[in-house]
Amino acid sequence: MRTADLSVVMANRNHARILPRALDAVLSQSVRPREVIVLDDASTDDSLGVLERYAARYDCVRVIRNECHRGVTASYNQGFSLTTSRYILPGAADDYILPGFVAKAMEQFARHPEAGVCVAHGSCTVGDAGPLIVNDPGWCEQPRYFSPEEVCRRVWHTLPVSAIVVRADAIRAAGGYRAELAWYSDWFAFLVVAFRNGIVHIPETLGVHVLNPGSYATNARTGPENVRILGALLDLLMSPEYADVAPYFRRNGAACHFGSDLLRAAALRPDRGDAGVRSLLAGFTPEVYETLANTDEDAAVRELAAVYLQDPWREVIARRADLEAENRRLVEEIQLTRLRVAPPGMIGKVQWAGRLLRRRLRNAVGLHPAGRFR
Repeated sequence: MRTADLSVVMANRNHARILPRALDAVLSQSVRPREVIVLDDASTDDSLGVLERYAARYDCVRVIRNECHRGVTASYNQGFSLTTSRYILPGAADDYILPGFVAKAMEQFARHPEAGVCVAHGSCTVGDAGPLIVNDPGWCEQPRYFSPEEVCRRVWHTLPVSAIVVRADAIRAAGGYRAELAWYSDWFAFLVVAFRNGIVHIPETLGVHVLNPGSYATNARTGPENVRILGALLDLLMSPEYADVAPYFRRNGAACHFGSDLLRAAALRPDRGDAGVRSLLAGFTPEVYETLANTDEDAAVRELAAVYLQDPWREVIARRADLEAENRRLVEEIQLTRLRVAPPGMIGKVQWAGRLLRRRLRNAVGLHPAGRFR
């Protein structure tokens, strides 16, 4: 069995029922990771029994048990600190990778050692038995490297976490998963790495993110706690530690996809008039600013939102909207070209026909395929 210079770090809490799916997906890869570190966060089900059986069968599986519940970010950071490989695959017990992902990711890192991250499509299911929803961003026809500047222009909000491998030195330099960012910690860490090192994208589905009610990934919420966490995000982006990547976050507008709580967090800051803070908030639509300026019950929020209805911010927002529309148009053209041209071979033609049919069904019911990573 070939092995890769790769450590899988998997956090688990009370996922005994589906742990085998995630572990089997890793251990059945054609190229196996050097080590699989599973952090069990004081599970109360049979997770530990499941993990001990895997550790007895596979020498590469290492189980770390927290006696008390520490939380997701602490578990991952502990795992990151224990890895011995050059690359890390942060896995979730309720998600799973698909055959060939490790081999293909390692091949791309060998070709592009400067890349900090390798990602495939952000595909998902709703529940364990739901149909696969493929989110093809239309970036490329073949795997390729994208520079930090290209990432800034193309990524919409996030990188998919279900099929991602990151350089160990890069994720550590990014600060790992920042505990103060809670459910946004992985989002921030991977974008920091991408904006510093660039990424390799493999244009196919190689991992599945399972959306379940109550999971950590779907736990983000609006309200005071979310405002506090987004305030911590603004603190980090205004700090010297992340001064090198803050311009990318400003130009990309990724943080604005967390909603108007970001603006509420900024309204609490004494430096809310600073251009650096305000430029981090310039990614909403004019309608959002207008609604907040006219109806929000907090006077500081109304005042801050009103700033973006005036020049020069109004021009900045309009220019960003134009670029976004152009990006979507180009992606749509790429996807249409793929659908119109049948690839060679019987299997390729069948797959092409299936994509064309799905496209027509989407159009018939008024759905629009996503054009960028969400």
